[in-house]
Amino acid sequence: MEKVITTDRLILRPFTLSDAASVRALVGNWKVASMLARVSYPYGQDLAEQWIASHPQTRAQGSHIPFAIEKDGALVGCVGLDREDDSDAYEVGYWVGEPYWNQGIATEAARAAVTHAFTALKSKDGSPVTRLTAGHMAENHASGQVLTKLGFRYTAETDVWSEARRAKVHALRMVLKRTNGQNK
Repeated sequence: MEKVITTDRLILRPFTLSDAASVRALVGNWKVASMLARVSYPYGQDLAEQWIASHPQTRAQGSHIPFAIEKDGALVGCVGLDREDDSDAYEVGYWVGEPYWNQGIATEAARAAVTHAFTALKSKDGSPVTRLTAGHMAENHASGQVLTKLGFRYTAETDVWSEARRAKVHALRMVLKRTNGQNK
């Protein structure tokens, strides 16, 4: 059985193919897709199905661990942990569908993902994860607020490719280091 995480208001669970239409509708919104690096626009049903179908393998490898964010029985977004190739860190990423913005969902889901990473995931050498990274498009102030609430701190400015925009976009990188007694 794959990991399911519950918070006060949310259920974080593995995606199923029955989620594809909701994923397409939510992330296929330009306001959402344009703030993400790896999501194309327009975003079709076939892309949602292919992405969801890839999850069992990437979860088993520990390289990409996505969770559907469910609130009151509805799929409202995604939060995930991606192992960075060149380090033992995981990157925290998330998106929330526009109808669910400004409800604290991203903060609550990302907080649960951070706790999961620091308590359940292992580095390549088998030791506990000690560092998480994240980033956001520089113009996406709401995402920056979510991450700073969780304790992430800015480390760098960079340009990242946005598949939706088909262009490089100015972005900000952040890090959160595990400290004794924190992030649990």
